[in-house]
Amino acid sequence: MPPTRERPGLVPVLVHDRRRWYVVDPALTPDAAADAVAELRRSAAPTNVGSGRRVLRWAPLTVFVVTLAIGGVAVVVGVEALPLTEEFGAVSLGVAGLLAVLVGAIALAFSVADRLAPDLVGPAPSAQVVPVPRHVLSWLRDDTAAEAVWRVTAAVGLVEELRGARWAVADADGQELEDDRGDEGPGGEAVARRAVAVLVAAEATAVDELRAVAAATGYVPSRRHAEVDR
Repeated sequence: MPPTRERPGLVPVLVHDRRRWYVVDPALTPDAAADAVAELRRSAAPTNVGSGRRVLRWAPLTVFVVTLAIGGVAVVVGVEALPLTEEFGAVSLGVAGLLAVLVGAIALAFSVADRLAPDLVGPAPSAQVVPVPRHVLSWLRDDTAAEAVWRVTAAVGLVEELRGARWAVADADGQELEDDRGDEGPGGEAVARRAVAVLVAAEATAVDELRAVAAATGYVPSRRHAEVDR
């Protein structure tokens, strides 16, 4: 279960109006740790806009839909009211009007987004104060040592980072082959395969390290972290 109280090395930070738990590098001195936590909280402060302003992120979509609906109805009614004798002329005028309404709705939505939508960018990442993964949160208790939480979080994070890098390389290589726009030819594919092989080996090492950390701390890795994802 998540921690119930703040303690040295394990602190809550309000991000996007939600309390999230972070673990502090145990190598830091108390003063350095306090400074790092304070800096993270300052960085996260702009994301806490309150429920009222958070609703504004839906304002651009609402404006777009309402403008499109009203404009579309106005175009249809206007075309039907005109004394047009040819069906082709009525259809052409209607299509042109609907396109104009669509362009206007998009422009108005972007204008509203620039003025009203809150900035929901997250806090600046820190190498000294890192978020505790959800699965790790479900494992730790109030008496779990912060150093153990740091070790587990770092081990899990390394597995995730290497796995993400591997899939990014594989996806980029596959997209290049599909588009048939690669300038590197077969050699580029071979390089990508070697890079993937290196990342797979590194991920396997990271998984082994996570198992060792788990054995030392009592952490139980999730299935997707306990083995190499192939």
